[in-house]
Amino acid sequence: MKTVKLPQGTLSIDANEFLIIDDKKNEPQYKAVSDFVGGMVEVVQFPNGDLLLLNEEGKLMGLPVNEEASQLWKDTFDNDNYVTGRKDFVVGPAILIKKQALNTWAN
Repeated sequence: MKTVKLPQGTLSIDANEFLIIDDKKNEPQYKAVSDFVGGMVEVVQFPNGDLLLLNEEGKLMGLPVNEEASQLWKDTFDNDNYVTGRKDFVVGPAILIKKQALNTWAN
């Protein structure tokens, strides 16, 4: 776990927290996601329709790399078809909502 100092206090982040939601009944609300990722939520839609939710300012905050989410990113986005491709990575806690589990996040 890494502790990050912010103007409003200290935030403890476990960068390896990676949740996969595959049932609509488990889809989290925005506040719960914001609390989980430790800030504003960035939503990345994968080509298959899944959504990756992560901290929008995670890299600016110096959050540690999330190995599992980064591997999913590298497996999904190749260098030939996407600008950042495999060179990019995910930091901080992340949530993947599978396409079949999308309800409010799909709107």
